[in-house]
Amino acid sequence: MYGVFGKILVIDASRKDFHIIEKDESYCRKYLGGALLCAALYEEFTGGPDKKDKPGESNKIDAFAPENPIVFATGPMAGGSVCGATRVNVLSKAPGNTGIYLSQAGGEFGPNLKRAGVDALVITGKADTPVIIDINNGNVKFADAGRFRGMDRVKVFDQLMAEKGRDYCIASIGPAGENLVRFANIMFEPDHYAGRGGLGAVLGSKNIKAVCVRGDRPVLFKDPETVKEINKKGAEKFSNTFKKAPGSFLGVLRRLGTFGLLELNRKAGNLPTRNFNFGCPDNLQSDDSPSIDQTGDFGGEAKGKTKGIEKYRHEAVEAGFAGRINPCKNCFVACKKKSKENPENSALPEYESVAILGPNIGLENDLDTCLEICELCNRLGLDTISTGNIIAWLMNCFEENIIAKDALDYEIAFGHGKKVIDLIKNIAFRKDRVGCLLADGITAAIECLGPDTKPYSRFVNGAGMPAHMPRVKPGVGFAYLHGPNPNDHMKLEHDWIASHLGSLKKFNLSITSRPGALDSAKIDAVRATQIYYAAMDTLSLCMFIFGPGNIYPFDDITRMVNAATGFDLTFDDLMKIGRRAILLQRRLFLNFGGKDADFLSYMEEEIPKGPSKGAKISKDDFYAARKHYYKISGWDENGEPTAAAVEELGLFTTPSKDDNSLKSPSTS
Repeated sequence: MYGVFGKILVIDASRKDFHIIEKDESYCRKYLGGALLCAALYEEFTGGPDKKDKPGESNKIDAFAPENPIVFATGPMAGGSVCGATRVNVLSKAPGNTGIYLSQAGGEFGPNLKRAGVDALVITGKADTPVIIDINNGNVKFADAGRFRGMDRVKVFDQLMAEKGRDYCIASIGPAGENLVRFANIMFEPDHYAGRGGLGAVLGSKNIKAVCVRGDRPVLFKDPETVKEINKKGAEKFSNTFKKAPGSFLGVLRRLGTFGLLELNRKAGNLPTRNFNFGCPDNLQSDDSPSIDQTGDFGGEAKGKTKGIEKYRHEAVEAGFAGRINPCKNCFVACKKKSKENPENSALPEYESVAILGPNIGLENDLDTCLEICELCNRLGLDTISTGNIIAWLMNCFEENIIAKDALDYEIAFGHGKKVIDLIKNIAFRKDRVGCLLADGITAAIECLGPDTKPYSRFVNGAGMPAHMPRVKPGVGFAYLHGPNPNDHMKLEHDWIASHLGSLKKFNLSITSRPGALDSAKIDAVRATQIYYAAMDTLSLCMFIFGPGNIYPFDDITRMVNAATGFDLTFDDLMKIGRRAILLQRRLFLNFGGKDADFLSYMEEEIPKGPSKGAKISKDDFYAARKHYYKISGWDENGEPTAAAVEELGLFTTPSKDDNSLKSPSTS
């Protein structure tokens, strides 16, 4: 086979052994890799869609149970010097929310896994003491990790790399994962993160501190020259576009990383501020935002600092924040940056982190403290998005006197940056009452502090909301509230693009919908682009490179996939693979307790000021959109995939995990 090995590495942490499952070409063609392969293997290892305690009930497997598998999968072009083909997908039952969650990261872990001779890694069981798993060309060894307990994650990485050599790639958890914080993340190398879903806590529950992988097996393509030619053409196209339009979206990524999106979203009123109550920092008035009311008084530690706006501007970011490029291997866009001011930091934070741990917790004028907080989360192993959301929720509840000051013997307000630093440490290490409470996630926190706090939550199924305002981007906001991956901003085209007729023609859609509207046309665009993104996630391709219209036309993407694999897929086949990925993940999401969220009441309140003043989502529009979404997805009125939809996509039965398995000797 080409582009795939047809081999799945299965590690049992309890027994400290491993074996290889072999898959034939028809299986590889059907599930391909990435997101879809993750879902197929997860279903395989949890007994299939019908393994439930009682008919009609969800599967009650606990996220921290030894039998809960965690799956890592890469794509067919990984390891083959293709720009944007470095993504790794990770899927498991999510400890912070109901249902499963799929998270992703860049870097070289995915390509190294492929070069080790396998398409995916499944880890089950629980080690009796903390361990490091060493995978070397498919051979597996276990080492004691006790000496790394509680250690700064970047220091752990540096020590492991010094011991093992630079040809290893490392996935690791921090103290937050060790202490089972329900929004702990997984770090790949020191600057890539599978941030969402609390999957770092799943590894922590298995007593796995790190997974180190090395591989030097060649990844063979059927037609490597065509892959190389298309990749080269993409590099030339990007280079020419960048020279002509350095201020374009991809140009900003190249120059400033996603950090540069802070200013673009501020101007659009799409920058979450003070727990998503505003779409733009109110006291950052500038000439290009005439509708912002300058009379607002936010208070907090940042009060009176009027120069914050200067740090958002691209010129200031380029001069003071964006350091040298630190790209994923072979990437010509190179959005990853080091910090110019603090080059010893793991990375210059992404837009989502800066927005949610900056303006959204009241640090709109204090980017220095914001960046310190982002780096702290990286080193301790916390999802920056959910961390910022749960802190903003707490701040908002105190501000509105929903939580009595003596209820927790604690108080925190918007803008209290230094207090946030202490709180994050207490969450990661589960210190004091408030740290332990928040470490258990938003659901437990609301249960403890009362239902009156729930309207201030910006969580969906336990996952914190990314830094795109639902009331400004209602298509994105709609998608946030629906499984299989709730509150994920990287699973569809955003409203401004999805309302552009020229872009939609690429999906054979001749529809129009205003960017701020939530109507059936918008939902048609949401569904079509979700399918496309699911296909690219199955191929484990970066959306900055392979997003619709970014670099490659659809024909070139299809040609590249076929040249790599030797398959004869059409673009329609790729879209069918995307539909299969969504449906299978949806089935898992529902079977493991997931449920589409109810409308969030704050979405119906108009944004009070700023560039997006007046934006809101009508509750009636939302539920009408849901009805239409279920219908065009082939789901029933309750959101359950119909038998016809399942059968059409070939997902009627689940193969046994014992089929075609080849046992390898234990290396414990």
